[in-house]
Amino acid sequence: MQQGESRKPDLLCTLEAEGFLGSFYQGDRYVDKAVIFVGGSGEPRNVVEARAAILAREGYSVLAVGYYLWKPLSKQTVAIPLDYVERAIDWLLQKCPVRITKICMTGLSLGAAYTALCGAYFPQISCAIVVSGFDFVVEGCKNMVIRQHRSYFTLHGENIPYEPAEALSHLPATLKKWKKDPRYGSRAMNRFYYNECFDGRTDASRIKVENGNCDWLFLAPGYDDTWPSDQAVKRMMQVLREKQYPHRYECVIYEKGSHLLGMPEEALAAMGGGDIEKLRRMLGHFLTMEKKYPKECMEAREESYRKMLSFLHESLIGA
Repeated sequence: MQQGESRKPDLLCTLEAEGFLGSFYQGDRYVDKAVIFVGGSGEPRNVVEARAAILAREGYSVLAVGYYLWKPLSKQTVAIPLDYVERAIDWLLQKCPVRITKICMTGLSLGAAYTALCGAYFPQISCAIVVSGFDFVVEGCKNMVIRQHRSYFTLHGENIPYEPAEALSHLPATLKKWKKDPRYGSRAMNRFYYNECFDGRTDASRIKVENGNCDWLFLAPGYDDTWPSDQAVKRMMQVLREKQYPHRYECVIYEKGSHLLGMPEEALAAMGGGDIEKLRRMLGHFLTMEKKYPKECMEAREESYRKMLSFLHESLIGA
């Protein structure tokens, strides 16, 4: 298959038959090594599949899994089940048409937080790559601002412990506080929200990465408008050091990178519907680092993708 062509999944998993939505791409070199691949916030199914298919060209079997937004799943970030990945793991190990011996999971942004949780909860995951993720679970909200008094994430119908979004009960005052804070520009409302509106967060809502049975790779930019992943990865690394975590863990910060890491430019083009220049211009409006350092952000995406691939190979196959 030529670069740029969109590979179709070899097999589709459905809610009715397998209990989760998935698109499976069988590997041709490391067929028994599988990567569960999840997208970021607002990333539609066709884009996630396109990015998963690009990763599958590296020879791994890749299973793109929908956890929200994919039809008929909810479009709201409320009570998103970890159960989908639990079922995907079961399918890979027991029902997949090829024998799977090791499983990695990776995700970007919201998918990175989902990946971190799954890595902490499911011991069958032997490698987790968290790209621009966060380390606490907060209250899920309808349309981003309407409180639901439920966690962002659930397991077996129960809330994953979370921090209540009290600031959204006083939204006008919260917005006023953000606009007056000189540390946060017009692009950094979410960074303000996660940093300032949950400053009293408890350890109960923290993602317990130290409970994992996997190798961890954390990737983040030097400054993240979308949420403070640059701070979150340092906290996760500190916890792993303090707990004397027995498996491999590593963190790479790309000082002039943006929230969008861990993908080749071809994958970025898929996110932009093929018009990469238009997407780059749009990113400059939303992400500070893309505006200030467009060339360096592009280089950071490519470099971080290469880092992902090397970590994946070392963890699943060996140096």
